[in-house]
Amino acid sequence: MSSTATLNYISQQLNIYLGISMFIFGLIGCLWNMLIFRHYSIRLSSCCVYMLISALASLIQLIFGLLIRIISEGFQLDWTLSNIAWCKIRNYITFCASSISLSCNVWATIDRFLSTCHQIKWRSFNSVYIAKGVCLLTTIIWMLAGIPILIYIQPMQTRRTCASSSFVWSTVSTYVFNLLGYGICPWLFMSIFGLLTLKNVRRNRSQRINPIPATFLTRMARIDNQLTSVLLFQIIVTIISSMPYCIQRIYDSLTEKVIKTEYRRAQEYLFLQIVRLLFYFNYISMFYLSYLSSSIFRNLSKKVLVNLFKNKHDISREITIINHQNNEKQIRQRQQLNIATIQTLRTSTLV
Repeated sequence: MSSTATLNYISQQLNIYLGISMFIFGLIGCLWNMLIFRHYSIRLSSCCVYMLISALASLIQLIFGLLIRIISEGFQLDWTLSNIAWCKIRNYITFCASSISLSCNVWATIDRFLSTCHQIKWRSFNSVYIAKGVCLLTTIIWMLAGIPILIYIQPMQTRRTCASSSFVWSTVSTYVFNLLGYGICPWLFMSIFGLLTLKNVRRNRSQRINPIPATFLTRMARIDNQLTSVLLFQIIVTIISSMPYCIQRIYDSLTEKVIKTEYRRAQEYLFLQIVRLLFYFNYISMFYLSYLSSSIFRNLSKKVLVNLFKNKHDISREITIINHQNNEKQIRQRQQLNIATIQTLRTSTLV
């Protein structure tokens, strides 16, 4: 077997074995995220609205992006080369889904920053109603931005892929959407607001007269803190997985008219498959990062698994009992917190 054939064989096996494994883990993670972020105990958090829409968009991206790529690149069954309508629709759906997912991750990071701001005027934007409006507006914007895909994308038999027939749209797609939309903007905004969130959290802790014990913190406050930790890990994954893909797309655009040997094409094809698979970690990693870094998320995962095997009557009765217990617990915690605050003020007055 020649070196070129070996590299092509490795690329094919990567798509089959690694791609299928990633799809299975991603499918489980996205579905689990959707069940968890719809859970009655956290669905009133605006951050969970963004993460729910991101999980839904990620699921669509995995089905129309990764699964179809496994079939076409791994098993050599590429319907996009013979069906122009499927070529256009698939590229349009994957563009919208990936953009919406990354945008919602950015909005979730900004939401965490607003929730930790000291000024009430900024915290007022931290609401479920606003989050739903932002998600709807984001979806509409990306759906409109992707309309040129339905016009210019078509099968290219010479390149064995779907590509743009317009040089202008190809340039805009590479340097605006791929470089900025998938690369620089998501991790840049997530990094900036992630650092600002950490700064706010540390400042809020230092401004407390007496540190509040963890038992006095409300459930929603603990959920907010742990969601912040999850998003900080997601920033790291976004940077690692997105930058190689953007670099590859720019390189491919710059060397499009360069005459290449078969061996070089095989090398570039292998690198392309690696960075594309790496890029899908953006849509796979959220559930597993949340599970590893958040105790509340782990507990909710177990509850969701148990509730899948219960009937609706038992779940409704259990929710009523839990809500009643939580109300009583919150009342006792407020009373304890008031007593602790009074004692602290008395101590500071005597001193």
